[in-house]
Amino acid sequence: NALMLPHFDHLDIIWCKTFKNKLKELDIMYKKVAKIALDVNVRESSVEVYKNMSWLPLHLRRQLHLSCYMYRVLNETCPKHFVGKFNYISGGSRDGENCNLYTHKSRSHKEFFYLGAKAWNIIPSMLRTSESINKFKNAYKAILLTTMMEDESYNTDNSYNKFYPIKHDNVINNISVR
Repeated sequence: NALMLPHFDHLDIIWCKTFKNKLKELDIMYKKVAKIALDVNVRESSVEVYKNMSWLPLHLRRQLHLSCYMYRVLNETCPKHFVGKFNYISGGSRDGENCNLYTHKSRSHKEFFYLGAKAWNIIPSMLRTSESINKFKNAYKAILLTTMMEDESYNTDNSYNKFYPIKHDNVINNISVR
């Protein structure tokens, strides 16, 4: 963990917007590292290996990191040039009642303001009100891991603009957020 994960995590919010074939190459390398670390057969299911190591697949790690950065932006614990750049949806819509962020229009869907708002809007509302970034990060990681493990139809999608939604309310209720 300590030797390899920092290499995959370094600036992943930035490089995650690269071409799909480059993300696929990186994902293959990540899978190989996990299998070497557990000393399992190369043909072993990657999802099973991730479950045994309590690792999130690479696309979920990027989702977690982007969501944590959005937590910092919205709680004003980030660089000042990001503060105040996001707006909440107002009005009587369902999105407004959930305190979702306005998703800026984007031609390429690679801009930080588009991806950040999209990642934040799928986070359960009870998780958004965490007391600290560490509690937020640990609870969200636990929710993603639990959901991935319980979802029999889970499939890795390494696209930069696809975010894995939390489907099970019972998973959220079993995780301590505050």
